[in-house]
Amino acid sequence: MQRALSFDHNPPLMAPMRFFLSVPLFATLAALLLLWQGDAALATRWGPSTLALTHLLTLGSLSAAIVGALIQMLPVVAGISLPNAGQLARVVHGLLCGGTLLLAAAFLGQWPLLFPPAMLLLLAALLSFLGICTVALWQQHSSGAAATVAAIRLSLGALGITVVLGALLACAFAWPGHLPLRVLQLTDLHAMWGLLGWVGLIVIGVAYQVIPMFQVTELYPKPLTRMLGTALFLLLLVWSVSTGFLHDEAGRPHAAPAWPVLAAYLCFAGVTLYLLARRKRPKADPTTLFWRAAMVSLIGCGVLWLLPQDPLAKPLAIGLLFIVGFAYSTVNGMLYKIVPFLVWYHLQEVRVHGVTVPGVNQVIPQGRATVQFWLHALALILLLGAAWWPDALARVAAIALAASALGLLFNLFTAIRLYRRLRPLPAGTSTC
Repeated sequence: MQRALSFDHNPPLMAPMRFFLSVPLFATLAALLLLWQGDAALATRWGPSTLALTHLLTLGSLSAAIVGALIQMLPVVAGISLPNAGQLARVVHGLLCGGTLLLAAAFLGQWPLLFPPAMLLLLAALLSFLGICTVALWQQHSSGAAATVAAIRLSLGALGITVVLGALLACAFAWPGHLPLRVLQLTDLHAMWGLLGWVGLIVIGVAYQVIPMFQVTELYPKPLTRMLGTALFLLLLVWSVSTGFLHDEAGRPHAAPAWPVLAAYLCFAGVTLYLLARRKRPKADPTTLFWRAAMVSLIGCGVLWLLPQDPLAKPLAIGLLFIVGFAYSTVNGMLYKIVPFLVWYHLQEVRVHGVTVPGVNQVIPQGRATVQFWLHALALILLLGAAWWPDALARVAAIALAASALGLLFNLFTAIRLYRRLRPLPAGTSTC
């Protein structure tokens, strides 16, 4: 069973939209940074430019997209209202963007003094949002949204762990040598909870609702929706604890706890691809292409994990496949469903004034969205190759990534411009 959408507590259009517009903007910044730094940004996962690039994508693009999606989805899908959604969105968005830019600058310039203010802004943004969502999620919700709400709760728990670990790392960077912290181990845990917990669990929870709804597929199997999210969260806890006790002969954390996590994600990817292959609409739209690319990328992460150890290229390639291939592809695909629908829905009230409202598929023409998908696919392939051949491919991949991000930005801006044109506001009013 799936819950029917409810728009009784639908937030203002610009509440989620300001976050969605940040997705291509920060992806463009990441592409420009890669274009500037070239192979130095992909030489090692520990490089200053690599860390700046990573956080522009994970905080500026992915986390912004997730926060915007939750502001929109919790009231509509689960019937859970967020108080003062418009004001909440403005404050969290400003803090998140400011903190992300300061953090990227701190990494890139290796300026310890920038880490404390960056972390204060990010803590204020993410912990305030986390607190409001936690209180809101205590509300009663429809049983049809139970699996999605459960995954969101677990994802928010992973966000809390990620933020704590990130704050400890920021302290270590701000005051090097003054805190007895195992920075390399904390960094791995921070990345694990941020990507496999916060980002991964929210994608899984959203997929339970939107794949059957927007892709017209069968529902996910009930045993999967009941068990997968909880199992993944518990497995991440076991993996985290084991890093302090299980080590191989070289002293590195043992890889054994990663295998069940890998198997769980591969199971999700396989089931999703199976559902997409049996969808009731045979012609694939751009969102379908993005979801397929995301699931193939997730499987690619597992394949790379099985390859012989490569201390430089392999970790970078897995990170690129997960962040750009899996998570960012999913975000792109979802934006092409969420944004046109929201614009169409918010324009319905102008019908009473005799204004013709375009259909959902006309808000962002599918042809333009498909072109942007192929630019994204090209960028992903080039980025993956750049993990092994950064000298030859890093800047070419940056150009492709920038072209894809700017294409997405143009398409989203076109939708907003359509909304502004068909629904002019009286002087002194605001949709924000």
